[in-house]
Amino acid sequence: MSSIATVLSGVLAAEVAAAGTFAVTIPTGLTAGHFAGAVNHSLVLAQSNLIRTSQFSISFSGSTATITNATSAAWPAGSAWTLELDMVGTKDYIDPRTGFSPNNTAALTPLVITLGSPALGVANAITTSATITAPAAAVLTTSPYVMDAPRNVVAAWTNTATITVVGTDEYGTVISETSGSGTSFTGKKAFKTVTSVTPSVTIAAATVGTGGVLGLPVCLPFIGAVTRELEDGISATAGTLVKADQTKATATTGDVRGTYVPNSALNGAKSFQLFVELPDAGYRGVTQA
Repeated sequence: MSSIATVLSGVLAAEVAAAGTFAVTIPTGLTAGHFAGAVNHSLVLAQSNLIRTSQFSISFSGSTATITNATSAAWPAGSAWTLELDMVGTKDYIDPRTGFSPNNTAALTPLVITLGSPALGVANAITTSATITAPAAAVLTTSPYVMDAPRNVVAAWTNTATITVVGTDEYGTVISETSGSGTSFTGKKAFKTVTSVTPSVTIAAATVGTGGVLGLPVCLPFIGAVTRELEDGISATAGTLVKADQTKATATTGDVRGTYVPNSALNGAKSFQLFVELPDAGYRGVTQA
């Protein structure tokens, strides 16, 4: 199998400052829509392989791809670049009768994502009601606190503050998430472990617990990749899917692989599965932060 890609190259006509951009014209016959849902774009600049989102980002409009410098240093004028624009799937379908490989088609990988039987979220599972004196972190019920399944963190407290949760995802990569200013928090990222919860100021009556938003083990680039939801082995009423956040990850962005909330409440007994068709079954999303 081979990836469907368009390779372009050139030289920077002018310096591209940090957070600056340069535009690339998409070849005739292709438009922005041909690259919808694709994630494996690559950029080599001045003989260095750059990492998408952490070192560059890309957006499409009409016949133009716009590259943004996500590093802290300028890209010098005269730097040679090679850009590979990825398309969804793999170009491996050939009609066995005719040897014909049709244009604008791609093969996807079917998977079953088994989410198990997660327990109902518990609002104070990670930290019971307590005063947390900034800048110290909360005392956790167990350290680290290990989730039964990758899921979001919830919290509540009395006075206005932000909290920052630090832990790991299901692959052991360190992640963090910071709440908005207020007195409660419903996280968007899926944590497998929580190692610390730290408030911006001293807070009282603080509880930190487990939510009902389940993390996915692979990147869900678009909602339509999910073809069926199962509960206890039969078709389920549609739950809430959130596609992977493909922007540069920070403590306030969404989950890099995407999340799922079943329509039925979690209870530790109901089992949940998703049938998906993915363009890249081995892709875990952008670099965690």
